[in-house]
Amino acid sequence: MDVFCVGLVFSRSDLRYQSYARQYVEALLRLQKNVAIFSPDWILLNQYFQINFRDQSKRIHCFALSASTDLDSHSSKFSFLMKHLAFRRVFKNAERRMGLKIDFLFFAPVDDWIRPAFPKYWLNRILTCPWSGLLLNMTGYGQINNLAEPSKLPLNVDPVFKEPDYLLSVEKCMAVCTLDRFRSEQLKSRVYKKVIVMPDISDYDLPKETPNWIAQIKRMAHGRMIVGTVLLEGDKPEEFIRLMNDAAMEHYFFICVGIIDSKKLSKEGIERLNNLLSLGKNNFYFILDAIEEYEQMNAIINAFDVCFISPGEMNLPHGIISKAAYFKKPLLGLLGEMSGWLIASFKLGICLKMGSEEGLQALHTFRLQMPLSQNFDSSSAQNYAQLQNQTYLREAWEMLLWV
Repeated sequence: MDVFCVGLVFSRSDLRYQSYARQYVEALLRLQKNVAIFSPDWILLNQYFQINFRDQSKRIHCFALSASTDLDSHSSKFSFLMKHLAFRRVFKNAERRMGLKIDFLFFAPVDDWIRPAFPKYWLNRILTCPWSGLLLNMTGYGQINNLAEPSKLPLNVDPVFKEPDYLLSVEKCMAVCTLDRFRSEQLKSRVYKKVIVMPDISDYDLPKETPNWIAQIKRMAHGRMIVGTVLLEGDKPEEFIRLMNDAAMEHYFFICVGIIDSKKLSKEGIERLNNLLSLGKNNFYFILDAIEEYEQMNAIINAFDVCFISPGEMNLPHGIISKAAYFKKPLLGLLGEMSGWLIASFKLGICLKMGSEEGLQALHTFRLQMPLSQNFDSSSAQNYAQLQNQTYLREAWEMLLWV
């Protein structure tokens, strides 16, 4: 397929998709493509590209796109049609302003643009150029903690009307991408086209100067092992709060970064949090704001001795796994979660059963290896980080564009 200009459609505003936008554009520029970016964060992205890709800025175009309204599967066909028609107007206006025809569209995530009961005929009339996208919701293809369990969707058959992947079988959908390396074959058996596992690539730059609060955290830790978690959208910190309650104050210092949504805590979780706050312990610190800058997030992950991965709603690779691997930080995760499977498969740390005492044993194991920068075998982390780099991303885009 001869592709001169690629349109990247990011319908959500958060760090994961800002990072993908940066990294995808770099990969496509290396493949000699022009790029049109549609994103709610188009101003931030445009500034980034103007600064970091000044010599190629004429090949990068950023356009405003409203953030996804999270239309659910029960929303009317009319509402979903209006969403596509609104994007079509933005798309056509972008082509006029660039003076270029967009040859290929990539939706990240594609979940926002497909619905089980939407007719193929309508979608083909709206999306007339070849397209693909990043599929997040893989729950229909079996449970990640038991791949022997039958898929909810019948495998090795064409998707039918009202099934969640029905629209992925349209002719103009050239391939499907996923972050899930464990269930890609099940997906391929239904869509009967190329399925590509995309690297969960991230940004790893550190601030030019170490933030003062990093030094403050290290002073508060007083030489204790620093165990930290970063809460991204939808993450549930219950198991981390359990560890904070149960771990010995003299050995561990805990940092929880991000917004804690009480609606995502069980009654027991709220009780444990209240208990923690009432005990007067001096071995924890909360940063109750969402970090909005990559360099700041990278700085705090680099300050951890051990990274705890709190489970999220979408069961995706957690957004800090690639960063922790890059900075050679051991991970603690939960069995049954996508992140837990990645930790176990790539030997990135220790996996725990939810609600068990294994967390204390894991912390003790890591503490015996302090300083971890010298004694923890980081070769597996380096291998995982390399799989998420620009080289593998460009290979994925080559596979996607030359279908």
